[in-house]
Amino acid sequence: MTLVSLSDVPSVAIDPVALSSVAASLRRYADSVSDSSERLTTRWSTLHLDYRAPEAGELLSRMSVVPRAADDFAATTKRVATIMAELADHLALAREQERSLRDEIETFRDAVRRFRATSDDTGLGSTGDTWGPGQFIRNQTLLSECLAVRTLRDTAIEEARGDLASIGRPDVFLLNADPAGTTTRSISAWAAEYDAVANDVGFAILEKLSAGTADDARALLALHDDWRRLLLESPPDAAAVNTWWIGRATENPRSLEALIFGAPLIVGSLGGVPPVSRVAANALNAHTRARAVDAEIRRLEEAGRSGEPAAASAERRAAIERLRKQRDYLQRAADGDVQLYLYEPDSQSIIEMIGTLDGTTTDVITYVPGTFTSVHSFYGDEVQQVGRWLQTNDSRVTTFVWKEGPFPGEDAGSGQANLGRILEANDESAAQASGLLIAEFQRELLCASPQAAYAQQDAMGHSWGLAAITSSEVAGARYSQVHSLAGAGMPSGWVHNTDTRYFHWGYTDALSIAQGAGVVWDGRIPTRDSSFSSHLYGRDGDFTLYLPSGAGSDAAVFSTRPPLSIPLTTTPLENHNLLASDQAENQRALRDIARELDK
Repeated sequence: MTLVSLSDVPSVAIDPVALSSVAASLRRYADSVSDSSERLTTRWSTLHLDYRAPEAGELLSRMSVVPRAADDFAATTKRVATIMAELADHLALAREQERSLRDEIETFRDAVRRFRATSDDTGLGSTGDTWGPGQFIRNQTLLSECLAVRTLRDTAIEEARGDLASIGRPDVFLLNADPAGTTTRSISAWAAEYDAVANDVGFAILEKLSAGTADDARALLALHDDWRRLLLESPPDAAAVNTWWIGRATENPRSLEALIFGAPLIVGSLGGVPPVSRVAANALNAHTRARAVDAEIRRLEEAGRSGEPAAASAERRAAIERLRKQRDYLQRAADGDVQLYLYEPDSQSIIEMIGTLDGTTTDVITYVPGTFTSVHSFYGDEVQQVGRWLQTNDSRVTTFVWKEGPFPGEDAGSGQANLGRILEANDESAAQASGLLIAEFQRELLCASPQAAYAQQDAMGHSWGLAAITSSEVAGARYSQVHSLAGAGMPSGWVHNTDTRYFHWGYTDALSIAQGAGVVWDGRIPTRDSSFSSHLYGRDGDFTLYLPSGAGSDAAVFSTRPPLSIPLTTTPLENHNLLASDQAENQRALRDIARELDK
C-alpha cells in the first residue's frame, strides 16, 4: 500500500470566512431593498397630489409592480445568503479537518520513515511495504479520512450549486387588456416590467419639462426636486430616449431648447441625448458651477484677512489655487472651448469630448486615465493630452476622456495621490465595476450618435485604465483597437477578442518594474500576453541590473545561460507618466499610435 502523503489531502480553496461575510452582506442588502421599497411606495402613493395628468393613474397602477418585485428580490437574495452560509459552515468544517489531517500525516510519515530507517540499520531491510506495529492500519485510516474530507467538500459544493440552480426567476403576473380590450396576457420577469415603468416615468417627466418654456421647466424642477434624482437613478432606455429626442427635434425643436436651457442638469447626464445637446447642457451647468466656485474663492480670501496660523494659511491658499483651476476650466467649458459630455462633480464623474462628431469622423476613442485620476486632473489638463494631440494631428479622431466615480488612489478633495488607496489599482472588483460603466457609456453613445456608430470604436487605457478598458470588454464593450499606454493588466475573466487588435506602448517605469516582479494583476499583463503587440522605447537613464547567479568563486567562468537581469531606470515615475503626455520626448510613441489608428 502506498504511504499516505500531503497530496492525498483535499484542499478547501474557498475561504469559508469570506463566504460567510458575503452571505451576511447579502442579507443586509435584502433588508435594505425591503426598506427602500416601503419608502418608494409611500412616496409614490402621493403622486396624485402633486402630479395631475391623464397618465398619473396609469403610472400609479404600474408602480404596483415595485413592492412585489422588491419582495421577490429580497426573498431570493435571502435564500442565496442562506445557501452560502450553509456552504460556509460545511467548508469551515472541511478546512479544519484538512488542517488536522495535514498535521497527522506529517507526524505519521515521520514515524514510518524512522521505523524503516531503523529496520535498515538492524539489517532487517526495508521496502515500501515495510510497516511498524499498527502503521499499516493507521495508513488505511488516514487515506479513508482524506476521502471523507473530499466527500464532505464536494458534496457541500454540489448541493449548494443545485440549490442555487433551483432558484428560478421570480414572476409577477399583471393583467393587461389587448388593443381590443377583450383578452389578457401575463407578463413574467418583473425586471422587464420595472424597466417599462422606468421608461414611462422618465418620459412623463421629460414631456412635462419640454411642454413649455425654459422658465416653466425651471419652475417645475423647483417644485419637484426629486425628478432629477429619479431620472439619474432609473433613466429611460437610451435608445428610446434618442428616438423620442429625434421625434421632438422634427416636430417641435423649441421644446428641446426649453428642456436644455430649463433642465440642463437632467439633459447633461441623460443617455440617448445627442452628444452636441449634452455638451450644450453641460456648458450651462459649468457656467452655474463656475459662479459657485467664484463665491467660494471670495469666501476663502475673506477668511484669511483676520489672521491665521501659517499651516492653516498654506492650506487655505492651496484650496484657493485648486478652486481657481476649477473655475478656469469650467469657464472654458461655458465658453465652448472644452466639451463636457458628462459633468457630475458630486459623484466624481466627468467625461470630456475632444473633437467633433460628424460625417468625417473615422475613429471614436474611449480613453481611460490611470491611478490617482480625479476631477482635478481634468481641471489641470493632465489627462487630456493624448486625446488633444491626436485630434490636433487628425481632425477625424474624436476622443472621450472617461471618468465615472472614484478611481484607485485618488483624493477627491485635494486632487493629490492617496497612497493609502494604491492597492485598489490591483483590485479586480474595482476594475470590473468601472468596466460595466464603460460598456454602458459605449452603448449609450452609439445609441445617441449615428456619427459615432459609423466610426471605428477604439480604446486607450493608461496604467490602471487598461484594467478598466479590458474589464469593459468582459462587460460587452467592443473595440477595433485597444491601446495599452503603460497599462497595468487584465482581469481574470478577460479573453482577447479575435476581431480586436491589441497594442502595448511603454517605457521602463515604476509599473513595468513591479510587473517584472510578478506583483501586478497576478502576472496578467500585456507584455506577457501574445494578444498584445508590444512596443517598448528606451530613454536616457535606463540600465539593466544583472543578478548574481549564486555560484561560488570556483564556478566556471563561461556559461551558455545569460544571467538574470532586471530592466531599471533612474526616472521610474517620470517615464510612467510620459506616455500619457504630449511632451516632445513622447512624440515618437504618439506618432506610432496614430499610424496604427489610421490603418
